[in-house]
Formats: sequence, structure tokens, C-alpha cells
Amino acid sequence: MSAENQTKPISEFAKLMESKRIVDIRENVNIVMEGQYEYAYNAMLDAYNAGLFVGLVGPVGCGKTALCRKFAYDMNRDFYWVTFSDLVRPATLIGSFDPTLVFKYGFSAEAYVPGPFTLAALKGGVFLANELNRGDEYVLNSMLDAMEERRLYIPQLKSWLEVDSNFYVISAMNPSEMRGTRKLPSAIKDRIKVWIHLGYPSRALEQKIIQSNCSEYNLSAMTHEKILELMIQCRNDPNVEKPPSLRTSIGLARFVAERSKRLKVPIDNQLLADSAKLILKDSLELRPGKNLDTFIKDLLIRVVGVA
Repeated sequence: MSAENQTKPISEFAKLMESKRIVDIRENVNIVMEGQYEYAYNAMLDAYNAGLFVGLVGPVGCGKTALCRKFAYDMNRDFYWVTFSDLVRPATLIGSFDPTLVFKYGFSAEAYVPGPFTLAALKGGVFLANELNRGDEYVLNSMLDAMEERRLYIPQLKSWLEVDSNFYVISAMNPSEMRGTRKLPSAIKDRIKVWIHLGYPSRALEQKIIQSNCSEYNLSAMTHEKILELMIQCRNDPNVEKPPSLRTSIGLARFVAERSKRLKVPIDNQLLADSAKLILKDSLELRPGKNLDTFIKDLLIRVVGVA
């Protein structure tokens, strides 16, 4: 293989990267600012102006992350986030040395790659601690000084750094009864002063959310109603441990619309049932001992009359 052929794939990929490079990651967050979202947004705004950190508590997929994105972008702040789990370590938040740069610069700032928490703290961005109550206490403690004393310690560089005055932290978490959550350490909990609880939106508001995310489709009011009824019955069923999210509602609406368009047939009960089976099966979890296929079949018969 010639030298030219050896370097061509790298050159082509570099061109592809350049053509797809995102200069500004801010996006138009498609969220309907009514009801609980308007209430939560206004509470976040008051907390921000008062210099108080916010905790958002709500089930998976109820719109917490979208609300945080919109808030950060409206404040004209850079937005950073980490989703906590057992795999997240302090270095995930704070940063670490790049071994290849260490060879060139030694253990110095030039070889250090800051984590998202560090970038938010020093640049005055908004940091979303997503699913905070799934994080390990040892990891969470690495945020304490920046949140309270407005200073950040980087152990690898043995340096204390001043936190930007605009730095802001929003914590989002699932209700404590959900599987995989932990009790928040008192030191972290004490630094979150404003607590906002969200649920799944009302039927009317969720319908507006679906419509705003599926505006290119002409879905009938009856199709909207049946999709909403499927979701609401799942969320209200005591056998459902993890209910379907707003993304599931939107996904089902878009999927059935596209299937209807491809087949050139109207959306009827059978088409909706067939689509729902493909969407729902991995979008919800039942309590131990319950059969998912049987649950979905019974649900579809109740709501759309066929399975």
C-alpha cells in the first residue's frame, strides 16, 4: 500500500469532522412552558437570582433535563452535565491528565484535561448534576467546596482555583423510592436550598407536548387520545415500576404516523396496537413476577380494543 493510500482515510475523516463540527451546542429546546414547567422555571429563576442551588425531583422522562437546558440557554450560560452512576469518579467531574500530553509538558496545566464540573465552575456555566442520588458519596463530596466556598481544588495540580461568580448548579434526581437511588449525603443536601417536584404532565399538557414534537404529522384527536390513554394507564398501574416517559409518547406518535404514511393507510386501532407493541416493550419495566407481554396485551385490549 502506498503512503498516499495509507494517509487518505485519515484525511477524509478529518474533512468529515470539519464539515460536521458543532460550533455552538445550544439548541432550540422544544418544551411547552405551561403548567408545572412554567411553575418550575419561575422557581428556578428566583432561586438563581437569590444565589440558591436548585434540586429537581421527578420520575424518569418527565422533562427535567429539557427544562434545565432551556434555563441555561435562556440565561446565556454554557451548559455542562454529568449523569451520575457507580461508574462516575471524581476525575469524571474534575478532570485528569492526558498521558500523551504529559510526555510533552510534564504534570502541568498544559497536560490537564478539565472535566465538565471544572469547566462550568471556572467559566461561569450551568452544571446539571443529573441523577444526583445515584452517585457515590465520595464522588459527590468533590463538588462541595465549589458549591459552598466558591473555590475548587484540583488535586492533580495541587491548586485551589476561584469559582466564577456566575457558576450555577442544578441537581436533578429521581424519587427516592426508585430502584438504584441512594440517600443524599447531608452535606450535599444542605447545599441545595430550593426543591422543585415534578411529575408527568397533565393529559392536556402532554397532548400539547406531543403536538409540538410531531407538528409535521396530521394526527387525529382520537389518535392523540389513545396514545395518551396508553401512557396514563401505564403510569397509574401499581404493577409498573418504571413507567413510559414523555419521549415514549412522542416516539409512539411519530412512529405510527410514519408507518401510516409508508403503508398509505389511515391510523386505525390495529396499526396503533402493532406500533405500540414495538415501542412499549422496552419503554417500561414491571415489578418482579409480572409478565410484560401479557401486561401489554391486556393494556392494548383495554385501550384500543385489539392486541
